[in-house]
Amino acid sequence: MIDGTWIDSGETEFGDTIQAVMSRGSAKDFGVAVGDEFEIKYETHKQRLKIIGIVDQVRSLPTVGRGSPAPSRGPATQALYVPMLAIGKITGQLPRIDYAAVAIKEMAAGPQFEAKWTDELVHQGNKAEIQSALDIQEDLNSGRSVESMRGQAYSATGISMLASLFIIFTTLSMGVHERTRQFAVLRAIALTKSQIAAIISVESIVLGLIGWGGGLAAGWILLQMVAWSQPDFLRNGASLGSWSIALSGICAFGGAVAAAIIPAWRATRVSPLEAMAPQPIALSTKYVWPAVAAGFILIVVNPLLVFYVPMSDDARYGIYAALGCTTMAIGFLLLTPLAITITERFLAAPMAWLFRLDSRLLSSQLSSNFWRTLGTSVALTLGLGLFIATQVWGYSMLGPFVPGDWAPNTLVNFTTGGLPDSELEAVASAPGVKPGRCLPLAVEQPKIAGDITGSEEHASVARQDNIILVGIDPERGIGAKDALLKFHFVEGDAATAAKRLKQGNACVVPDHFARAAGLGIGDAFELIPPYSPEQRVKYEIAGIVRLPGWHWMTKFSGLRRQSGRSAALVFTAFDDVRRDFNLPETNFFWMETEPEVNYETLGASLQAIGDRYEGERQPVNGQGTWEFAARNFGSTVRITTVDDVRERIQGRAAGMIWGMGQLPLVTLAVSALGVLNTILASVRTRQWDMGVLRSLGLTRWGLVRLILAEGCLIGLVACVLSASFGVMAGWCGVGISQYVSFFGGLSPTLILPWNPLLFGCGITLALCVIAAIWPAVSAGRQEPLRLLQAGRSVN
Repeated sequence: MIDGTWIDSGETEFGDTIQAVMSRGSAKDFGVAVGDEFEIKYETHKQRLKIIGIVDQVRSLPTVGRGSPAPSRGPATQALYVPMLAIGKITGQLPRIDYAAVAIKEMAAGPQFEAKWTDELVHQGNKAEIQSALDIQEDLNSGRSVESMRGQAYSATGISMLASLFIIFTTLSMGVHERTRQFAVLRAIALTKSQIAAIISVESIVLGLIGWGGGLAAGWILLQMVAWSQPDFLRNGASLGSWSIALSGICAFGGAVAAAIIPAWRATRVSPLEAMAPQPIALSTKYVWPAVAAGFILIVVNPLLVFYVPMSDDARYGIYAALGCTTMAIGFLLLTPLAITITERFLAAPMAWLFRLDSRLLSSQLSSNFWRTLGTSVALTLGLGLFIATQVWGYSMLGPFVPGDWAPNTLVNFTTGGLPDSELEAVASAPGVKPGRCLPLAVEQPKIAGDITGSEEHASVARQDNIILVGIDPERGIGAKDALLKFHFVEGDAATAAKRLKQGNACVVPDHFARAAGLGIGDAFELIPPYSPEQRVKYEIAGIVRLPGWHWMTKFSGLRRQSGRSAALVFTAFDDVRRDFNLPETNFFWMETEPEVNYETLGASLQAIGDRYEGERQPVNGQGTWEFAARNFGSTVRITTVDDVRERIQGRAAGMIWGMGQLPLVTLAVSALGVLNTILASVRTRQWDMGVLRSLGLTRWGLVRLILAEGCLIGLVACVLSASFGVMAGWCGVGISQYVSFFGGLSPTLILPWNPLLFGCGITLALCVIAAIWPAVSAGRQEPLRLLQAGRSVN
C-alpha cells in the first residue's frame, strides 16, 4: 500500500458507491487520489466508485484478457481492484474466478509442482493453464513490444553508425586534401603507398576510438539520468551490457576502417611530383555520368522486385530487404553527383539572390569540393531520407483507412431491440435529416463458405473468413443519379449494378475483396447464415467499387455484429438480406444531415424512438460500445459521423507516424555536426580566396552571407537527394506491405504529405545554417591580410 487502506474483504452489501483500490500508475494517469469518487461504465452498466487506497504495481501479476477464459501473461499495466462480490453490480454479470495466485513453500520443488499440475490440467481438457514467474518473464522478453523496442534499438544503432561513417569519411577526405603536400614530401623522402594508406587508416581508427569511448560515456550518463529521474522505469538500475559494448565497438571500428578506404586510395594515387602542386578535388566528369547511369539501373531493381517480378510473398520480402533495399541505397549514393550538379545549376542563383550575393560566388562551391560535399550530403540524407520515407509510407498506408466521400455523413445504430417498419418514416423525419436522404439498412456478418480469401494461410485486414453484408434500397442507395452512396466503380456501373440487385441475390463488392478472392463481375460466392450453419446463400457480383475507410466506419459504428475483423463491406438488396438472414426489424440507418444539424437534438429525437423498442442488446462487438469516434444517446442509440471518424483516425495516425519519424530526425541533428566540420574545412582551405575577396571589396557581412549560403546549398543537396530517396523508399515500402503486413492487401495510392515533408526539409536547412554560423562569424572577423597569410600557409 502506498496510500490509504485495502478493501474490506468481508463486505457483502454494497450501496450506491463501491470502495475500490487503484494501482499507482493508473492513479497517476487518471489524476485520482484517495477519497476521490468517479463513475465507470461497462457496456450499459454504470457504477460509482470511491478510491480508498493506492497500491504499488505488482510487476509479475498477469492480467486477465476481457472475455477470455484463460488469463493472458504479462504484468497488469492498468489495475482497478474492487470486491469480487461487487462485480455483478458493476458489469451485470455473475462473478467468476479467472486467475488464482499460488504461493509455493520455500522447500517445495517448483519445477515438479508445475509439471504435475500441467499434466493434470491437460487431462482436464486444458480449461486452465499454470504460469510460473519464468513463463511470464520469457513472454515479456519475446513479446511484440519488446521485439519492437529491440528492433528500434538496432535501427538506431545502424543509422547512427552509417551517419558516423560518412562524417569520418568527410573528415578524412578533407584532411587528405589539406595535407597533400605533406604526403608528397613523405612519399619523396621514404614512405611507400601502403605506409601512407596505413597513416590514414590509423587516423580513422583513432577517430573511431574517440567516438566509441565518447559514445559509451554519453550513453552511460543518459542511462543514469533516466534511472534517477524515472525510478519506476528502471527499477533495477541501468548499466551498459557487454553485448552493447561489443556491438558498438565493432560498428565504430568497422565503420572507421570502411570510411578510410577512399581517402587512403586518393592519397596513394598521386605521385610525389604531382602532389607538390595543389590538386583539384572536383570529380572528373568521366566518372559522373557512368555513376549516374549505374545509379538509375540499381534504383529500378527495387520496384521491379516489389511490383512486377512474380514470386511467393515470403520470398519477396526477403529479396526486397536483402537485395532491393541495398541496390536502391547504392543507386541513390551514385546519384549524389547528379544531385550536386542539379543543385548548383538551378538553385545556386536563387540562393545567391536570397543572400544578396553575386551568383558567380556560388556557382562552383559544391563541385569544387566534391568529396566533402558528397560525404556531408549523404550523412544528412540518412536522417532526412528516412524521415521522408516514413512519412510517405505512413500516410500512403493510412489512405485506404480514412473514410472517403462515398459514404453518407451519418450512420445511426439502434443498439438494443429493433425498429418495426412503421417507425422508418419517423427516423427519416427526425430533426436535421435531409428530406429523402435516409435509408434503412439490413445488416448481417455471415461467414464465407470456403476460404476464398486465403485467410487460413495468411490472415490480414483484407483476408478474413467473413464479410459485413449490408442490405439497402438498390435504386435510391446505388442506382439513382443522386444516390445516397456515391460509389466509384472499378468494374461495372451504378445503373447496371442497381438493376441486377433488384433482380435478387446480387451484390456490389470492394475491389480488394474481389482481388483477394480472385472474383469478377458475374462470379458468385456463398455465405453461411449465423443461425443456420447448414444452409448456404449465394450472391453474384454485379459491380466492384472502391470503399476507402469502411473498416473504421464499421469498427466504431457497430456494423460488425460479431467480434473480430471482416474481409469486406458488401452491399446487396435490402429485402434479400432480410429474407436470407431472418431480420424482420431494423437497427441501422444511413443518412445525410443538414450542414447546421444539432446532433444533440437529433440524438434525443432518435433516442425517444429507440426507447420505445428497447430490448436485447444487439451482438455488436466491444468496439461498437466505445465513446471513441461516436456519440451515444442513452442505451439505445449510437451515432457515428464520417467527420468524427476521419478526424480521430487522422489525429491518432499523425501521432504514430510522427513517432516513427523522431529517430530519423535525431540522426539528422547528429549529422549536422558533419556540416559544421565540412564548412570549417572549407573556410580553412579557402582563406586565400576569402582574403582576395575581402581585398577586392567584399564586406565582413558579405563573407558571412557567403558561408551561410554555402551551408544552405549543402542542405539543398540533401533535400534533393532525400526527397527522391524517401519517395521511392516509401512507395516500395507501401508495395511490400501489401504482401507481408497485416494491414496490406488494399492497394493504397502514393500520398505525399506536403506539410511533414516541407517541415523535414526546413529542419535540414535550419540545421545547416546553424552549423555554418560559427565558421561564418569566425571568418568574417578576420582581417584581409590575416586571411591571405593563413591561406598561403595552407596552400
